[in-house]
Amino acid sequence: MLTLDQLISEATALPDAAKALLIDKIVESMTTSQMDRDILVEAVQKAQERIAEIDSGAVQTIPGDVALAQIRQLSQK
Repeated sequence: MLTLDQLISEATALPDAAKALLIDKIVESMTTSQMDRDILVEAVQKAQERIAEIDSGAVQTIPGDVALAQIRQLSQK
């Protein structure tokens, strides 16, 4: 089984379309007892907005290892 860091690294290395599918599947897997339905809908909408921003070129993605390094650096402060 992968560690959380390994899973994040693998997921962030996926192509954008695969990331979007993964996000959808993760959100779908969350039961309503874990997450209020309104929050679930908002999370999906936010994911779709972010994908649209990437597709339009409004934002650029960064490699997963760079993102993880930045997160680790922030968490050490």
